[in-house]
Amino acid sequence: MNEKQIKSIVEAVLSGLPQTSSLLVRGDIPIEASARHVHLSQEAFAALFGAGEPTQKRALSQPGEFLAEQRLSIATPHGMIENIAVLGPLRPVTQVELSFTDCRKLGLSAPLRLSGDLRGAADVTLIGPAGAYQANGSVIVAQNHIHMTPADAKNFQVSDDDFVAVRAQTARPVVFENVAVRVSEKFALTMHIDFDEANACMLGNDAVGTIANTAMQIQNIKAIAIEDKVITEARAKELCKTGNVMLRKGTIVTPSARDVFIQAKIEISEA
Repeated sequence: MNEKQIKSIVEAVLSGLPQTSSLLVRGDIPIEASARHVHLSQEAFAALFGAGEPTQKRALSQPGEFLAEQRLSIATPHGMIENIAVLGPLRPVTQVELSFTDCRKLGLSAPLRLSGDLRGAADVTLIGPAGAYQANGSVIVAQNHIHMTPADAKNFQVSDDDFVAVRAQTARPVVFENVAVRVSEKFALTMHIDFDEANACMLGNDAVGTIANTAMQIQNIKAIAIEDKVITEARAKELCKTGNVMLRKGTIVTPSARDVFIQAKIEISEA
């Protein structure tokens, strides 16, 4: 059977299948490195800086959030880090976000958590010009995540609490897996990673990433394979934009499509 005959059969099969665009790249996502910082409660702010509120220095990418003029230090029996950023506005609960490297320097065993999830968070002492504050159960290593609006979520075909893979388009491209999707009308489209991750991919100014495989959204950290039953040459060229490809077992890949993957050095695996 020649290539023309195979193509004819595949097209006939495809005509009876629902078409999917689950892996279309739908635009770039700005990536920002989030330096070590602290969100303070009113009680903590008063203990560290006295009465009042944080003073805004500059606005951040997320609407309503800002870098404050105030700075503080973090201390443990194993060490200290000074000049830590304070972010505003004040929150109901104090939260300290450090990198894994920071935690090792301070002798802390902090869990990887999304913001707001302080289960098992580590203890630390905060020091400001007005005094000290014992912030028990406050330290986490922040899970990388994407902030997006409902319109963005529709565009990227994802939902709140999904997990996706994102390919950082940087000098040292890295695919970040298990990136949490957080959706709210209050958000602006941005992916946040910490400085350990930023250094790993050599993140630069105006860096962007693409969702590498929106069909591999992870629910409870379980991957879902691509739904396509047949991969044609045209579809293979489309998928090459997303990085390595995971297909359902038994998916038909035409010879010309396989050649496209080979030439693009795309690895194909089966779920």
